[in-house]
Amino acid sequence: MSKKKIIRNVILVLAILILLLVLMFSIGDIKKIWNVLINTNGWFILLAFAFVILYAISYQASLMILTKYRFKNIAFKDLYYISGTEFFFNAITPFSSGGQPFQAYALKRKGMNLSDSTSVLLINFIAYQICLNVIAVVFMIMYYNRVHNQIDSFIAFLIVGFAINTVIMVGLLLIGIVKPVGRIFLKLFDLICKIKFLRKFQHKHDEFELYISNMQSAFRDISKSLSTWCLVILTKVLSFIFYYSIPLIALYAIGINVMSNDYIYILALTAFTLTIAIWVPTPGGSGGVEYAFKELFSPYIEGYGFSQNEAFQMSLALMLIWRLLTYYFLLIYGFVLYLLLERRTSKFEKMSINDLAE
Repeated sequence: MSKKKIIRNVILVLAILILLLVLMFSIGDIKKIWNVLINTNGWFILLAFAFVILYAISYQASLMILTKYRFKNIAFKDLYYISGTEFFFNAITPFSSGGQPFQAYALKRKGMNLSDSTSVLLINFIAYQICLNVIAVVFMIMYYNRVHNQIDSFIAFLIVGFAINTVIMVGLLLIGIVKPVGRIFLKLFDLICKIKFLRKFQHKHDEFELYISNMQSAFRDISKSLSTWCLVILTKVLSFIFYYSIPLIALYAIGINVMSNDYIYILALTAFTLTIAIWVPTPGGSGGVEYAFKELFSPYIEGYGFSQNEAFQMSLALMLIWRLLTYYFLLIYGFVLYLLLERRTSKFEKMSINDLAE
């Protein structure tokens, strides 16, 4: 991604943030929302911030483990920087699609074979999808009736989100594990490209074939080290636990003493938020994520004896705290790691050129 495109995308994210703030304060009561925010418990905010850091580290760990497994000759610092850039590039691109292409490019600059880096990134993404879906399914089984009763009109969005995530996960697994399925997908691609307005994608045949080949190669390779695969899954599960716990801590921060038997339910509501909004075609799912969060958490807060209007204002304040910590802070965090990576890589490349010149 060029620097000009990065700047354009960052400007787009900032514009979306301003628009969301305008919309939030236009549908909510600014004074009430502000009153909730200024009376938050600072210690709980610090704890929530600590959980964001723990989430970031555990999330990055899976890619670091996989990369080190395939490519020994890479420094820990480079791995840390490259894995963290995903927060920035995913945050500024639609469908969170920018992280992997940049990481493949960054790993190539560090000397890793492109097919190996692609395989590593594919396995990491599949591990993410498996954990995301399995956790969400478990939560849905546990709390379907309760969620259905609280947000009956919103349940259809949740089911659609589950369906999309499940289809993608199953499709990736079948392509990676069952070789003939890869050929079937390739034939389907060619068939779809015969449609008049989709013929412009025919030239992508070789790229798609290579993508399938890399995925199957990645599955064969990771099957040789089940301990590595288990460690990757473990780090992903830990990252989701840290991430899903942040709204729970934020609820305490705004003065709601959550009942202990509701702790897991709060994690489930956060999981459902991502399930619903993960495929919203805006950077970071902006708009969809905020709307889903408000719809899920407002009825829950109301259950603590607040009026519908009070619960609505508190859910907006809660959502703002959550998004600032988990989206905008991580965007900045990823951007800082991107700058550090560029500086370190440029210095390394200049040294290599000078060594060759000598």
